[in-house]
Amino acid sequence: MGKRHTQSGFTLLELMVAVVLLVTAMTMIVGTFNAVIKAWRRGGELLQGLHHGDFVLDQLVSGLRSAAFFDTAPEKYGFHLEDQSNGPYDNDVISWVTSGTAFMPKDSPLAKGLHRLEVTVENNDEGEPAVAVRAYPHLADEEELDEADPWYISTEVKGLNCRVYDKEEEDWIDEWEFSNAVPRLVEITIFLDPLEEYGDPVELKRVVEIPLGSAEVKKGGSVTSAPEESAQPGAINGPQGQPPAKGGEGPKP
Repeated sequence: MGKRHTQSGFTLLELMVAVVLLVTAMTMIVGTFNAVIKAWRRGGELLQGLHHGDFVLDQLVSGLRSAAFFDTAPEKYGFHLEDQSNGPYDNDVISWVTSGTAFMPKDSPLAKGLHRLEVTVENNDEGEPAVAVRAYPHLADEEELDEADPWYISTEVKGLNCRVYDKEEEDWIDEWEFSNAVPRLVEITIFLDPLEEYGDPVELKRVVEIPLGSAEVKKGGSVTSAPEESAQPGAINGPQGQPPAKGGEGPKP
């Protein structure tokens, strides 16, 4: 009598279970991969933003520490602060006379001597917020201050806030009304886009002591003068005002 051969195989239920397990495993792998890629991209964007932010802050610190002031014509050498907000971020306008080369193109004739520097954040030619810089002859009249075209340093920086220290109140204030004086302490904050949608913006902040600061804000809006020897042109020159490699349209050598 011949032997009976039995055949074994997967049942339909076993196949369905295997398919479900395979799909679940693939879903977990793809989800993990996407999360890693997303985190990597966020990290790269943060590093690029911080790179540009550090550059802008370093240039601002260098320019402010190189501030120049002469009491023979204080109205020409004063520090100007326009407190304003256009959109989700503060876009203050700050202006001062400096002897340094911060933000300045290498081929600019103004970089070789005293000049008034104006820095703010405004929309560039493509409609993107960017750090905008203007430079004028330091003895320019008010009419000339509206004629200079800006150059743009970085589109990663979306906002700029400036405050000066009120010694009497022991607090920072957003207004500086003394256009014929220079404050001693200035706080600069720049804003980068949040890492997550609807999240808080990334803030980078520096406090700058201006060596020749000719005035301190006092309670009630009065100003006290610094010793005469401090009212001399700054002598600290910052690095050439060249922007980071990407993300801005800054001056080219």
